[in-house]
Formats: sequence, structure tokens, C-alpha cells
Amino acid sequence: MSRGKRGKGSLPALPAGEFAAAAVEAGGEGKREAIAWLMAAVTLADGGDQDALKQVKAAFDAVPRLWETFFPTLRDTAEASMLDAMLGRDRQLAAREATRRQLDRLRAELAGENPTPLERLLVERVALCWLASMHTDAVLAQQTAAGCSAAVAEYHQRRAEGAQRRFLAAAKMLATVRRLGLPAVQLNVAEKQINVAR
Repeated sequence: MSRGKRGKGSLPALPAGEFAAAAVEAGGEGKREAIAWLMAAVTLADGGDQDALKQVKAAFDAVPRLWETFFPTLRDTAEASMLDAMLGRDRQLAAREATRRQLDRLRAELAGENPTPLERLLVERVALCWLASMHTDAVLAQQTAAGCSAAVAEYHQRRAEGAQRRFLAAAKMLATVRRLGLPAVQLNVAEKQINVAR
């Protein structure tokens, strides 16, 4: 893999076209070098190197969806933060994996076949709100069992009720969007047209 002019820091400039060719290569030294180059570029960009950031952007433009391969989505970040709050960071790893699988199954069941982009967003919202509701319910039960004060119990009760409201609101919005997006079927009954939602 040829090297271009070195920019700021220690990162060698790499043309986006060359990166794309190496990144899609089926194995081999070229692909490994491309990935190592990208990781170095990301490290420099995260440190404030604007030249490195430009090269990272060029790599993302050259290889569609590359950023999704190397970086967590906002959904993943939110889910990880909630699981950290529930189970602790780097603790209860088996329970964490089981919860992730439960969320994935819930998303798949809610999404169904061929969901629209808006439906996918709402499915994510419903799933995360459901997880938050389960968490606040569990905390409320734990605090009550531990004999917390009335003030603490009331605080956790309000949190649980708020989480439940957010979950129900998200579920209602998903149902509304699906209902509004369904095509109508026109029936002729006794010479009268009747529109029936499918």
C-alpha cells in the first residue's frame, strides 16, 4: 500500500480510493493495514487533529457504512448506559448478555416484516423505554424490601411511574403510526362505498 504525504501528527495520508480498495479486500495484508490506518486516524481525530478528521471523513465517504462497523450507534450507547446502571459496568456479564438478547427479540417482534424507518425508530424507543420501566420497577421493589424511608419510596415510585408513562406513550405512538400508515380497502356494500382499514 503506497503512502502519501504525512500530515499532522504521525498519520500518513492515505487516498480514500486506496483505502476503499483495501477495506473491501477479502483478507490480506492490505486490509489489515487499512484498518490499522483507520484506527490511528480515529485516535488522532479524537485528540483534536483536524487533518486526521478530514481523512476519517474521506474514508467514511469511500466505504459506505464503515462508521457503523467501527463505532457504536446512538442506540447501542443508550442501551449500554442503561445496562451499566442496571447491572454495573463489566459486571454480571451473563445477565447482561441475556438482557441484550431479550431486547433484540422484543425489537424483532415489534418491528415485524418490512418496518418503515419511522417504525424502526419507534420500535427502538419502545424497547428502551420498556427496559427503563423494568429497571425502575426493580429498584422500587428493592428499596421497599430494604425498608427505605417514606420519602425515598415516594421518589422511586415517581421514577417508576414516569418510566411507565414514557413506555406507554412510545407504544401508543408506534401503534398510531402503524394505524395511520395502513392502506384502506374499499368495499361496495348495497351500492355504498365503505373504506375499511386493512
